[in-house]
Amino acid sequence: MDFYEVIERRRTIRDFENKPVDIEIIKKIISAGLKAPTNNHLREWEFVIVNDKKERLRI
Repeated sequence: MDFYEVIERRRTIRDFENKPVDIEIIKKIISAGLKAPTNNHLREWEFVIVNDKKERLRI
């Protein structure tokens, strides 16, 4: 798929299913996001993954 095709197929999702996301998929998404261009290449990132629904609501 070429770049412009990717842009044209992009969509915004505002309604999410209530099902768990595999940790490997989460890692892949984070890895892709870290490859995005930035003006501060030395920025340190920290991620916290909260899988427990009650804990997410508490936070």
